[in-house]
Amino acid sequence: MNRRYPAVAVGAAALMLTLAGCNSQADSAEEGVETRSFEHAAGTTVIPIDPQRIVTTTDQNALLPLLELGVVPVGSAGLLGEDGSMTFRRTTGFDTSGIEFTGNYGEPNLEKVASLNPDLIVGFEYDDTFYDDLSGIAPTVLVSVFGQPLPDALIDFAAAVGRTDEAEELRAHYEQSIADLKDKLADKLDTLSVTIIYVSEPGVFHRVDTGQAMGSVMDDLGILRVEAQAADVSDEAPVSIEDLPQRDADVVLVVDFSDELDDAATKEFMATDLFQNLAATQAGQSQVIDGLTVVGAGWSRMEAFVDTLEEILVDADPDVVSE
Repeated sequence: MNRRYPAVAVGAAALMLTLAGCNSQADSAEEGVETRSFEHAAGTTVIPIDPQRIVTTTDQNALLPLLELGVVPVGSAGLLGEDGSMTFRRTTGFDTSGIEFTGNYGEPNLEKVASLNPDLIVGFEYDDTFYDDLSGIAPTVLVSVFGQPLPDALIDFAAAVGRTDEAEELRAHYEQSIADLKDKLADKLDTLSVTIIYVSEPGVFHRVDTGQAMGSVMDDLGILRVEAQAADVSDEAPVSIEDLPQRDADVVLVVDFSDELDDAATKEFMATDLFQNLAATQAGQSQVIDGLTVVGAGWSRMEAFVDTLEEILVDADPDVVSE
């Protein structure tokens, strides 16, 4: 789910890059580049008013929100596969062909980043382990993606790159989508409960609607959770399948993050007697949903989840379970 990762080892070569980066920033200042102070998760940084060469530290939590604003960075970290493949996750529909790959997220290739001569580096709060190294190359801002509501984080991304007007338009469209679905659900919102989980390994599941796109949509709609799931504080807390019946709801959704909804652990989990005997399953109101379309720091991810919920909830029976 792209959370905290180990610190990256930085040696003498990185130190040299840091010094070179400092010099390049000084050169930019001498050339009269207009700047401003910007407050972010790691402090306050002087950044260009109109950055031209942006590098992002991760794909789904930094590159995606900029692409949605019409900003195309010169480079970004992404997912480096075991086979050597380089992928920018959650960017389907955007042209990323001209974006240089700068390493696996959480493992920045500082030499590659510096070679792109960025005037602004944009990341998120879990990049703090190598913030100083990146700041030595170019002004660096870290947006709090997990520490605040996602819509607020997306506005922060926009503010960093001077695209607040565009972000406000995207926010207005999203808020209208929420209002429209609320109207369609009408009185169901008072009684319809929904449990959303994902399966990390056989016999273990996690709550997955506590933040980012899914959590934001669920909260903005005011969807009810059953008591046991509401008590599950985050998706980092594993829950045994033996405790699944306490999380039975009118609708139970299992999020599959595989490419073709073909995750073996998810299939095995849903085939168990415990899952099959849920009231939601017996009523035909449990199903798997595509996690790849609804994860990432983006308005499009939230909109996709609104669409997914509309397809499932509008005709759902709100009286399958009661507490």
